[in-house]
Amino acid sequence: MQDLLTINIENNSELGPVVSSRTVAEELGRRHDNVKRDLEQILMSSNVSTLIIHSQYKDSRGRTQNEYLLTKDGFTLYMFNIQGHNDFKMAYINKFNEMENALQSKLPGSYKEAVAQLLETLENNEQLQLENNMNKQKIAEYEPKASYLDSILQNRSLVTVGQIAKDYGMSAQALNKLLHDLKVQYKQSGQWLLYSNLHDKGYTHSSTTEIEHKDGSTSVRMNTKWTQKGRLFIYELLKENDVLPTIEKQIEQ
Repeated sequence: MQDLLTINIENNSELGPVVSSRTVAEELGRRHDNVKRDLEQILMSSNVSTLIIHSQYKDSRGRTQNEYLLTKDGFTLYMFNIQGHNDFKMAYINKFNEMENALQSKLPGSYKEAVAQLLETLENNEQLQLENNMNKQKIAEYEPKASYLDSILQNRSLVTVGQIAKDYGMSAQALNKLLHDLKVQYKQSGQWLLYSNLHDKGYTHSSTTEIEHKDGSTSVRMNTKWTQKGRLFIYELLKENDVLPTIEKQIEQ
């Protein structure tokens, strides 16, 4: 009984550590029917249905059979009704304690810790999603569709959204919002990203920078600049919506 590796206790997602009445019968050398009968007598005499739980299993012939799942307290209660087997009792109780301690060490110790763990998980998931979306945009930018217009507009000079905004007499924030309203880009975690239908048009060139925070954690930020083709796209799009650059407004006047 000292070898705890032979003691079969399982972790039930709803009940925690439990042992099957079949296992108890096998290791005590008793018939399972007799063990079930003893457990049913305990259930009839006491309200312990949360400690000794009725369950079912499939036998070797595929038939549904009844069994009971015993929590630590249920197991202890049953064993106290049996004479002897003290080593067996202590070995199982020690094994229950080991499993409970292992499970508790994985759980947050307080509500505050639980909330902190949840927030950390959400932040990690959001960061992974953001990095995934940024990577999609970067990959697509390196594979623009070839066209005659591409060859004409092929230019190594890149411009920021702020530089384009100046052409229209507005701020970068205002132009970003306008492009969002026109379904060009969306904001995620404080960063503007193109919608997927525009990734491979050759409108932008993006790079990522890793930022180290005071607490030692790191995050990535997308640095997006517009190509000359992208600048022309913005011009044509805004013109369709009656938004003209300052120079054209002056000419009209």
